[in-house]
Amino acid sequence: MEKLRIIVGGFIGLYPTGGVTWDYIQYPLALQLMGHEVYYIEDTVQYSRFQTNGKVWNDASDSVNYLKHTMEKFGFKDRWAYRDIASGNCYGLSLDKVKKICKTADIFINISASTFLRDEYLAIPKRVLIDSDPMFTQIEYYQECLKNENTDRYKMKFVVENHTHLFTFGEHINKEGCKIPNFLFNWIPTRQPICLTYWDKMIPVEKSDSFSSIMNWSVRSEMIYKKEKWGQKDIEFEKIINLPELLPNINFEILITGITEQLKSNIKNHGWKVSDPLQKITTADSYQDFIASSVGEFSVAKETYVKSNSGWFSCRSACYLASGKPVVTQETGWSNYIPAGLGLFAFQDIQTATTALIEVTSDIERHSKAAKEIAREYFDSTKILNALINTL
Repeated sequence: MEKLRIIVGGFIGLYPTGGVTWDYIQYPLALQLMGHEVYYIEDTVQYSRFQTNGKVWNDASDSVNYLKHTMEKFGFKDRWAYRDIASGNCYGLSLDKVKKICKTADIFINISASTFLRDEYLAIPKRVLIDSDPMFTQIEYYQECLKNENTDRYKMKFVVENHTHLFTFGEHINKEGCKIPNFLFNWIPTRQPICLTYWDKMIPVEKSDSFSSIMNWSVRSEMIYKKEKWGQKDIEFEKIINLPELLPNINFEILITGITEQLKSNIKNHGWKVSDPLQKITTADSYQDFIASSVGEFSVAKETYVKSNSGWFSCRSACYLASGKPVVTQETGWSNYIPAGLGLFAFQDIQTATTALIEVTSDIERHSKAAKEIAREYFDSTKILNALINTL
């Protein structure tokens, strides 16, 4: 296999939490394990989101320190950079070194349109966009086209049009029944790569008796496309909010950001245990421990993923599977590509969710074994990223 020089961009420092870390680190980590020369460069031109008390608004030290610790943990001690918009400084690798690496890079992988497309990135011959937010990405592109304004580098229109290859987690795109518009671009379906050896045989610090999940209540405002509203997880969660009351012998824990105390109290009153992920899963290790301690996962998807019949599947759910944890998750069209019914279940409504959970709990050992087999067959990072590279 040819050894390639690959640059990966993501949001690890900007959103220093355990779940986000695993969403993005598994790309450079997997590519490194495959023998490639990999660099992680975070250049979002956004100010730090999470800061410890006493830090001023433009202090990026928490983001930088978190990223430094994370990259050293995963073997990238001298192969990371954080370009800070507030100070203009480049941490980790020097700016000169970053630019030199770009000049000889073979591939640039821009996960979630995270990276500001400077000239040095645009000069890399193969530029890959990973659309991790299918339908939202395409609606945003469409809305900017309608404005008919000069496109700057901050806009999705510029992002989409300035990559050589477009990959999407909307695996059902271009298929009958899928509402994601392609706008004549060649969107190539892909899937979240999971570094299986990092999830195998994990031993939790404490064991829980709950099905669990992690979610943001509503990460952004509703979008409008073709006179329809396209919303977030809050809409779908409200449809199954009384699930614990229907299954009193099964426990449920949900980590939620972006909710009021009144809403949290309402969710608890329906039988959910509710915690704050920004307190409970602040590192890559605590995120893994939370999953390992769970019986399995029960989760909803964003309304937009469901309504568009996108085929989207969660990186988090794939990590549960790789840990040998059964998953019951909302149907988005993903069951056309990943088998459901043993270890992994798709639900359409509260009735089908109830049936699936009863089935899983009737034989946890059998479904746990099947979950790990699904992860091995359908989410192995080497398989997924070899397929991606071979497409370029």
